[in-house]
Amino acid sequence: MKASLKKDMAYAMTPMKIFSWPVGTWPLQEYNLASASRCVFAISFLLLMIIIVHIEMYLDRSDSDKNLDAVVMISCGFLAVLKMACFRVRSAGLVFNFTSAVKDYKEIDSEEKRAIMRRHAYMGRVAGTSVILFSYFGATFFAIVSMLASDEEETILYANETEAASTSYPVPSECTLQVLHVPDSLFLLVFILEYLMLLVTTNGNLGTDAVFFGITFHLCGQAEVLKLDFTKIVSEKENAAKRMDALIRRHLHLLKLAEQLNDTIGSILIVQLFTSCLLICTTGFQFIFSLSEHNGIMMIKTFMVMSTCLSQLFAYSYVGEYLTSQMEGIGYSIYSSSWYDLPTYLSKNIVFILERSQYPVHLTAGDFFVVNMETYMSIVKTSMSYLSVLRVMITT
Repeated sequence: MKASLKKDMAYAMTPMKIFSWPVGTWPLQEYNLASASRCVFAISFLLLMIIIVHIEMYLDRSDSDKNLDAVVMISCGFLAVLKMACFRVRSAGLVFNFTSAVKDYKEIDSEEKRAIMRRHAYMGRVAGTSVILFSYFGATFFAIVSMLASDEEETILYANETEAASTSYPVPSECTLQVLHVPDSLFLLVFILEYLMLLVTTNGNLGTDAVFFGITFHLCGQAEVLKLDFTKIVSEKENAAKRMDALIRRHLHLLKLAEQLNDTIGSILIVQLFTSCLLICTTGFQFIFSLSEHNGIMMIKTFMVMSTCLSQLFAYSYVGEYLTSQMEGIGYSIYSSSWYDLPTYLSKNIVFILERSQYPVHLTAGDFFVVNMETYMSIVKTSMSYLSVLRVMITT
């Protein structure tokens, strides 16, 4: 049993550690100079990318495709910096949740509870891994497209004159590198560094999301375990009072865990929602424009960016919806049990549990918006409305 529990904990924790440890945001790490150095290096690396892209947009404003890539990278880079800084500085809520999760795995006492936790660990892996792997593919595609563009544009013919074409990089930086007099012989080194910038952006942005999704699904699994315990309390007549007190304290503990998670991510989510809406509109506009010009490469790039934004937003909305439903289900589960067979002094406690369950647990964005499937549909509808206006502007 202990060996199986270790495997279950490794199954749940390993993907989250892989995505968060390189950027110094893994909650169960030792918060020392080494972990702080990883976080500072990753943030500095992304800030360098943001500065380069800003300079490139200032030096060259004529290329719309390059400007679109710049907007995407600036937005994603800024989000990644914000999330890494927040997960590092405000790590108390995550550390508290992950420490509690490790304790939960050590205290599993039945195969039924183990199956519940295993299923929610699988849900966390699917939600986090699918989003970040799709983003890794997008970053690699950006690098491949820039390499192909360099091969195809080796020479440009203008009025019987041949001029060397500008070299393309994964991050828009051609003009900036020319101003800095970076020699073409360092093309491979610069290319690898910029590709690493894209990967660090992905890890800092969606890797932290994977950590949040995983621990939130674990919390939802603990809520389901608590519902199972409430339904079985009637059969424990000898220790019913002691067991009821333990379950009430467990309920309060889960509510505190949910509150700490919301405090950690709430301020970031409002920026996440705004950025997702902005990128959906801009990439959708560029997708329609490239479709009219039969630009296949740009169509694929914009479609990938838009799909990543939609899937990331959907994951947050689904997690928020699922967390709310699981916490609300605790009150329903105890009401559906045979509570009337309990002694009177115990059945009175049911009223207080039901009353507390009437206050829903929500994942909120800056205490302004509730992040659930309704919010997701609202953002998608708003983005499509703005996109329709931009499309009309093109046709007219």
